[in-house]
Amino acid sequence: MSLAEMKGFARDALLAIAIAFIAWFLWMQLVAPRPLRTGPAPAFTLNDLTGRPVALADHEGLVVLNFWFTSCPPCRHEIPELAAFHTAHPDVPLYGVSVDDMEPAKLERLARKLGINYPVLHDTRDEVAGKYEVSLFPTTVVVDHGQIRNVWMGEVTRQSLESMVGL
Repeated sequence: MSLAEMKGFARDALLAIAIAFIAWFLWMQLVAPRPLRTGPAPAFTLNDLTGRPVALADHEGLVVLNFWFTSCPPCRHEIPELAAFHTAHPDVPLYGVSVDDMEPAKLERLARKLGINYPVLHDTRDEVAGKYEVSLFPTTVVVDHGQIRNVWMGEVTRQSLESMVGL
């Protein structure tokens, strides 16, 4: 392959990547379903990894729900940020809502290995994720007194989460 052919191939590859990115961006902005943004937060009860039921109704004020799954790279990448938020603000309930279909003991081992220091709820049938209309992972939802206050699709940082909850 000559140098001119290689330059042409590289140009074509970059153009294809740019077109794919633009198509993805437009799909995300115009077509992709969005999670619930406002209104009453759907009620739920899920078990934590020890089998203890946790209900949204158990919390009168602020609650943060982070929808994720273990094989999701962005979900894994944001875990240190969520852990740092939980360490800095232990009074703000933060739950990782895992949609993984695996045994709780295995999920607990993985959560510990990933450095999760906040409670993980097990949404094995995607029932709660479905109620919140979550289609992109990770998605973080802030509920305040039973109302959806804020939603963040994609990776969240400690600072953006603090801003979302008003800290």
